[in-house]
Amino acid sequence: MGQCNTKSVYASVEACPGQRNLAGIRRRIYFVNKNDIASWPKLPKVTDENVTMEQLAQYDGNFTLLGDAVFNFLDLKDEASNVTFETVGENGSKLVNNQANAVLAGQADELKGFARQALNDDVVYIYQQRDGKFCVLGNEMFKCNTSPAGDTGSEATGAITTTFAIQVYDECPVPTYTGKLKIAANKQIDCSTGEEEAIPNV
Repeated sequence: MGQCNTKSVYASVEACPGQRNLAGIRRRIYFVNKNDIASWPKLPKVTDENVTMEQLAQYDGNFTLLGDAVFNFLDLKDEASNVTFETVGENGSKLVNNQANAVLAGQADELKGFARQALNDDVVYIYQQRDGKFCVLGNEMFKCNTSPAGDTGSEATGAITTTFAIQVYDECPVPTYTGKLKIAANKQIDCSTGEEEAIPNV
């Protein structure tokens, strides 16, 4: 009979005096249809050799996309969008409920066309925190739900908005992604630095 795994990699977390934690997310959120993902990066397991507590929250590897697929983007309304996570479930089967409110200005036909597709589809999103870190909403195991809503406003100076409420269950709170993000046939973002770069010819 096998033995239970009791390994843990708990470590101290220090908060330095004067440390800045900037709220909100940056204006551009990237997305791809889950059907266009050929292979996924992997989340380390606590049983992996030499894994650290920090690495448990970080994807290892890259997203590989099928054919000509790329990560497209939505430009968000300034200082209006946010991401949250919370625990759900019973002991032994608890998960994290990762959620975002992606708020965009206006109700352009392109936004309504995106909404029409995404409301019944499985879309994977990657957003960037203010500090430059990229994080993922979506995973191999669970469907990522996108629920569109819109508001025309009522006053002459009111805001017209389209909001996409994003929700997905995961085993990790909004995992960090440091791999490559293909955004064009010949261009990608190195998510470890946030810099755009040419895709090397193979």
